[in-house]
Amino acid sequence: MKAVAITNIASAPVNTRIESPMSGNQLTPKRFKELDQLCNKLGVTCGRMGLVHEALTHSSSAVETPGAKDNERLEFFGDAVLRFVISEYLLERFPDYDEGKLTELRSVLVSDKVLAEIAQEIGLSKYILLGQKVQMRPSIMAQAMEALIGAIYQDLGLFHVQTLLVRLFGNPTTIADRDEVKDNFKAQLQEFTQSRGQGLPCYQVLETEGPPHDPTFKVSVEIAGQIIASASGKSKKAAEQEAARLAYEKVIAS
Repeated sequence: MKAVAITNIASAPVNTRIESPMSGNQLTPKRFKELDQLCNKLGVTCGRMGLVHEALTHSSSAVETPGAKDNERLEFFGDAVLRFVISEYLLERFPDYDEGKLTELRSVLVSDKVLAEIAQEIGLSKYILLGQKVQMRPSIMAQAMEALIGAIYQDLGLFHVQTLLVRLFGNPTTIADRDEVKDNFKAQLQEFTQSRGQGLPCYQVLETEGPPHDPTFKVSVEIAGQIIASASGKSKKAAEQEAARLAYEKVIAS
């Protein structure tokens, strides 16, 4: 896939310090070696290993380590990078697909489910730092995967991220293409509303409950300005999918 000409926002010099994770986001030699092993597994050579460390630091770990940064900012950025790269990849791989079908495929590929499966395949969980009372969950792995994508982009730029994601998402894309909307209720609901001229469903977070390291999100879904259903989940994406499922079942029954 051709790299799009986008200025790399990460132009800072390479950080070569080896520091201790017990002091903010600093790296011990052991942690540096572990992250270098992960990068080798992914086929990338990261110069700013502190970014990789940050991407794999869950908020529950950060609150227990004075001065540490959690991965939420990189997750936010990585989500946008992932959607852009996957969108371009799908355009090039499926030149005959219309906007609706491409949207369905992208929705599946950027879901927590697929991200967690990819993270599991590369053994990402062993590199993620969690708080003492927090257990690994698929949503945590998915979020760390997005953050890692953001970190690699900031360090190495777009081309390396494209190369990595095409390699990681090639097989999941083939599977998703065979079964586009199975268990993807957001895509099913969108197809239903657009076919009836009702526009796109609109999702809104109503409230967030629980501690910062283990939140529960309540999300509503509106169609043509009317709230159709709401649901809760351990991630925004999971809550949106459940709300979409309830809404879809309601509208097709009416």
